[in-house]
Amino acid sequence: MPIGNIDRVLVELRPRLQSANFFILFSIRFAEIRNTKIDLGSDRIIISTQNNDERYELRMGDYFKLHTQTLSSLLIKNNYICFRINTNENKFHSEVLAINEYNACTNLRLECALEVNVNYKIVCSNCENPLNEQPVAFDRILELPSDTMDSSDWYCHKHPHQNGSSEGNTENEVCSSKAPHSSRYTPTEQDLYYGPFYALLDGKHMKRVHLKADRFFYCKRCLQYLGIMKRNQSAKIWYENLRFEKQIEKIVEPNTVSMSLFKVEQNLAHFQYLVRKTVNDFNFISHLGLPPIFKIIFEMRRPGLNGDVFYMLMQIMDANLNVFKISQPSSDSEDSSSSDHSSSSQRPQTSRQSTDDNEVDDSDDNEEEQQSSEKVHKIIHLDRHRAMKVMYRYEKFDHQPIIDFWMQDYNVVNVEISEQMFRTAVRYLDSNSNYVPECYRHNLGFTLSYLDIT
Repeated sequence: MPIGNIDRVLVELRPRLQSANFFILFSIRFAEIRNTKIDLGSDRIIISTQNNDERYELRMGDYFKLHTQTLSSLLIKNNYICFRINTNENKFHSEVLAINEYNACTNLRLECALEVNVNYKIVCSNCENPLNEQPVAFDRILELPSDTMDSSDWYCHKHPHQNGSSEGNTENEVCSSKAPHSSRYTPTEQDLYYGPFYALLDGKHMKRVHLKADRFFYCKRCLQYLGIMKRNQSAKIWYENLRFEKQIEKIVEPNTVSMSLFKVEQNLAHFQYLVRKTVNDFNFISHLGLPPIFKIIFEMRRPGLNGDVFYMLMQIMDANLNVFKISQPSSDSEDSSSSDHSSSSQRPQTSRQSTDDNEVDDSDDNEEEQQSSEKVHKIIHLDRHRAMKVMYRYEKFDHQPIIDFWMQDYNVVNVEISEQMFRTAVRYLDSNSNYVPECYRHNLGFTLSYLDIT
């Protein structure tokens, strides 16, 4: 949230290095400002511009202290002020570090909003066209295992069998011994499997759809792309493209409630979950408290046999970084003062309403002149966040060497996402990259950004 001429503030706190990196973005270029002054205190930083006409006070004493004689790497360029300062106050040989009890990879279970044995009508999310002829009640709603887990840890879901036949038991034993990939799980008509972030249904539910090239599902009414038909005749549908209508019986008249597959319906929150989940499942050194150097390829395929394929390459530089940003504005977060504040506070307020338009215009002009002569002092409070520091790039696949190199690296994890989630992630990362100046932002075609995880 902008405060005065300051648009954004980002502080990277690194306790083990006993330092903090400050990135402050102004709404005006410093070429238009006569001078800029930075005053350091143990618990605050005061930035003054235009002969002290504007003073911005950043308070961070609740989180860490500053060594006022250690400012370095000062950069004042375009709209940015960047510098580095030690956080050990007055001594560097020792510092008490707090135990980091936060784990970014906890509570990573997908929460499905549907219930078993409840009738649902499957409809298109765009035009509400029913995709199946009759409502369906699912006997089992289960989460698929992750693609990044070891296949030896997978198991086959137990299928219901009539009369407890031995053939069914034998089939279960064979299925569990082979430990098939998640794409080989074949749901029945009463089964719904889900993964990040799609639903896997029996293809028989897709009645009122267009099937092109025997693979791609489109809504029959609005032609919205829904998903694909897999080889086992199951339908993989992205969660954004379908809704489930639940019939609620009432005394007066029945009511229909439309709901999503998951309890959270935000693509950004799902993308953040997906990154955290992938790091947690694949990179074991993150459990040891070590910073993972981790690479993920996000793949987005547009429908059609000749559909374009877009990739986003992401390298995680720091998976659990302490950052501070401007807190939400409140009544006590901004203070304005002037040299004649006491006199202005005692100025009587007139309740007379002028009927002459010229008198109203004159009074407005006088108020603007008084405000322009006042000195502004704003206090900026910071909130603590957890974030991942990442380097990323995205482009259309055209056999670029960098993409081929990443695809051949066995340490790289490939994750397929929907087009809506891909667009949301790109917009979010592009926006957060503006926290740092351009000279720090780009490196070898990659862009620096931050991904919030709290």
